[in-house]
Order: sequence, then C-alpha cells, then structure tokens
Amino acid sequence: MAKKDVLKDFLKKTVLPVLAALLLFTMFSRIFTENGAIDWFLVWLACGVPFGIGKMFTLIPIGYGISGTVGVVALNIVLGGLIGGVILIWKLAVALWYVPLSIYRLFA
Repeated sequence: MAKKDVLKDFLKKTVLPVLAALLLFTMFSRIFTENGAIDWFLVWLACGVPFGIGKMFTLIPIGYGISGTVGVVALNIVLGGLIGGVILIWKLAVALWYVPLSIYRLFA
C-alpha cells in the first residue's frame, strides 16, 4: 500500500470515529448531568443513536393509532441507541487496534 492510502485509511478508521465519539460524549454528558452526576446509560444510549440509525426502524408502525405509532417509534429509537452503542464501542476498539497497524504499515 502507498503511504497515501495508509493515511487515508488511518483518517477514516481511527480519527473520524474517535472525533465523533468525543463530540457526542461531550455534548450528551452535559445534557444528562443531574446534581453533578452523569447518567452513563443515557449518555451511552444517546451517543449510540447516530451509529445505530441504520438499524433503528426495524419495526414499522403500520396499523396502530397515534399512541401506538409514537410508542413503536420510541422503541425503535431506544433499540437503535442500544445497537449503536455496541457499534460505537466496536469502532473505538478497531480504532485502537488500527493505530499500531498503520504505524507498522507506514514504516515497513
């Protein structure tokens, strides 16, 4: 691989996911702070929504009234946040693994 390709992969697989996670964490940790204590579950759930947005609408609210539709959409958002939180942790683990790998590729 050329050095340009290694740096492009490093940016895509390491820098961007870490920056996105830091931005989301700083934003949501201030929102979900009550009496000086951070609610970590809500922060994890809210940070996972952008990463799980593709999995969010697995349940289609057809045939419900307005309250059933709102309930199914809320359930979809919670499920998307939970799945996205796991995806976010996986992307951060890949980013951590990719740092020494890209250094090896650059100097090999």
